[in-house]
Amino acid sequence: MNHKLFSEFKKSTDQEVWAQIHKDLNSLSYDSTLTWESLDGIKIQPFYDRFNANKKKLVNSFPKYWKTSHTIVVKNDLKMALEACKAAKKQDVEIIMLRLSNTTLSIKELVDAFEEIELIFYLIFEIIPPVKFLKELDLKNWIFIFDPITQLAQTGNWLIDQEADLKAWSTLVHAKKRTSYIYIDNRIHQNAGATIPQQLSFALSQAVDYLSRINSSTESVEVVFHVALGSNYFFEIAKIQALKTVFSAILSVYDFKIKYKVIAEPSQRNLTIQDYNVNMLRSTIAMMAGILGGSDVLNNLSYDTAFNKPNEFGDRIAQNQLLILKKESFFDQVTNPAEGSYYIEQLTQEFAEHALNDFKEIEGKNGFMSLLLDEEIQKRISKSAQREQDLFDRGELVLIGVNRYQDFDAPKTKSTRIVEKHNDKTLIDPIRVIRLSEKIEQHDGK
Repeated sequence: MNHKLFSEFKKSTDQEVWAQIHKDLNSLSYDSTLTWESLDGIKIQPFYDRFNANKKKLVNSFPKYWKTSHTIVVKNDLKMALEACKAAKKQDVEIIMLRLSNTTLSIKELVDAFEEIELIFYLIFEIIPPVKFLKELDLKNWIFIFDPITQLAQTGNWLIDQEADLKAWSTLVHAKKRTSYIYIDNRIHQNAGATIPQQLSFALSQAVDYLSRINSSTESVEVVFHVALGSNYFFEIAKIQALKTVFSAILSVYDFKIKYKVIAEPSQRNLTIQDYNVNMLRSTIAMMAGILGGSDVLNNLSYDTAFNKPNEFGDRIAQNQLLILKKESFFDQVTNPAEGSYYIEQLTQEFAEHALNDFKEIEGKNGFMSLLLDEEIQKRISKSAQREQDLFDRGELVLIGVNRYQDFDAPKTKSTRIVEKHNDKTLIDPIRVIRLSEKIEQHDGK
């Protein structure tokens, strides 16, 4: 085909473009009229061109194949957890994330119960892991992980005390000669209202806190970042790429092999009880951003997770959303489709720079755990969350079906979830996860 598309259009110089913009503005201010600043401190332009494209190296590494996962909380009913796992396997789920919070449940009984199911299992301990027993296991498809620092952030207390919890973590990480796994559960920060640079810098500093405790004899380490993604589609794509960019730069200081993975799941901060079916759209947007950002694992949430107990229907819808993206929309057939987008590349660079500056500042104050114990992390998140909450309360930040475009004929529902009460006496103030719409929904429910 010799004919060039759009050849009939006159090519404009940059000076001509800007002259036309200012003419159209008719003396109005360019900055106040066409640009806006996000809560993350990023100034958004009305357009981007090749001169905005980053001159610095961005890490746009993409997995050859992204996997789907499903989370099952294991408490007392092992049979129910097993049934949920079998149902997930029928939906082509490839990874099962088992969150264990029951200290009385036998690990051997749990492992034996799931042995017949050929999937990859991430067993995430929310209790002190029984390392002595785990050392005797040699299961290729099981990965045992424990994040005591995030446990402290969530509850305000260590499981035992700082020394015992970190010793248990170290023993688990060094239990085998094969790859040591470090799990960074960064979801809590997004769910609590932290900005994107905060989320990134906290994840990076927490990773460094753990990596500093790795034995020099360790051959290989894999860091698993578990992140939550909101509805700001392009920002969330850039967030994942910025995480990879900065962490790849940090890795150069270590003398042992370090790999990393990103597990992405939808944020809970923007989930609603009013007009709750819209949550399916929010989670789909988050999962699309996770894929285009280069996540290795996609862990979707049920649309009713904000108000309902785990149930077969909600789980099936969540898994079908990922199946549609894979089997009908072919999101698994394209490698890095966002590459070359000036906007996303510029966002990635700005997030990376903000996060790196924040990371250096945190490290200069002895790292993430130190600031968490001093309650500085909590104060920073609380301040950011309040700014976001104020925007929502004024109607400037929109949640469809709650403070804009309400369906007043939609069926009303109330939460059936059991809210776990934390100990009133805590070592530190925990990071509090609060949905944006909680206050207005509680008011309307009266």
